[in-house]
Amino acid sequence: MLSTVKNALERFLVSLISLMLIAMLLLAIWQVTSRYILQAPAIYTEETLRFVMIWMGLLGSAYAFGTDQHLKLVFLGERLSPRGKTVLSTVNGLIVMFFALAILLLGGIQMVRSGMSQVSPILNVRMGYVFSILPICAVLIAILQGIGIYLLWKPPAPAGRADNRA
Repeated sequence: MLSTVKNALERFLVSLISLMLIAMLLLAIWQVTSRYILQAPAIYTEETLRFVMIWMGLLGSAYAFGTDQHLKLVFLGERLSPRGKTVLSTVNGLIVMFFALAILLLGGIQMVRSGMSQVSPILNVRMGYVFSILPICAVLIAILQGIGIYLLWKPPAPAGRADNRA
């Protein structure tokens, strides 16, 4: 069950990131078209692109941590036994969870609060809304890492029988 939740969350993230990439592509095309062809630059596109890129990058990091595709040093893990690799992956996951909750969540909440008094110059959006991606990603990273750690230690289901307890 937890692996199904993890897979659904990862599919949702990759779909959302893909939509953001398409939106960025369309905004960039419109920015170039309006500036060089229409000779009337759209002033909102640059700031919108910046905000979408920030959100896409942070959601992409949550996806990378969930699918274990983030940058990591593998030379130590290659020298360990299967049990040692599990322990190392668990320690790594716990460190990532601590960072996500201590830095991204707590720091992100403070940034959202302080950003509510600031307004973006072109879009007139409160910066706290832009910064809200930090605590959102912190929760996503913590959930995905927690499920990943659980699945590392979960005993395999007996052959020929599907296990629906997770």
